[in-house]
Amino acid sequence: MLKKFDYVLARIMEVIMTVSLLLTVTVTFMQVLFRYVLSTPLPWAQEFLMLCFVYSIFSGATVLVYRNEHLTVDLFDNLKEGSDKLLKVLECVVAITVLGVFVYFGMELVNQNFKTGQTLGLLPLQRAYLYMAIPVSATVMIYFYIRRFFSIWSG
Repeated sequence: MLKKFDYVLARIMEVIMTVSLLLTVTVTFMQVLFRYVLSTPLPWAQEFLMLCFVYSIFSGATVLVYRNEHLTVDLFDNLKEGSDKLLKVLECVVAITVLGVFVYFGMELVNQNFKTGQTLGLLPLQRAYLYMAIPVSATVMIYFYIRRFFSIWSG
């Protein structure tokens, strides 16, 4: 049951990553076309690209954590079973701790921006929605690391 949930959650993040990258390529192409062919730049494009880029990076990191490809150190691949297990557990604990800091301060940043109502420059979108990528993706990554921790711990 949890494996199915993991797969669906990873697929959602993968779709967010793919759509963000597709939008980035499309809007960049449009920006170049409008600026150099039509001599009419798109003033909103830079902010929109920043938004898409941030979401593609953070959702992509989440997908890599799910696939166990985000944080790999192959220096210790030939260790004994007990040492290898200990280092993998340590990796999970360190990652969960760092991501916990991301969630805490990311939520502080999002809440602060919702209170101030600060928007992006030209887009009528609150800056908090840009920052929301941090705590949301970090929470999903924590979930995947906790799942990996218990998988390693139980053998």
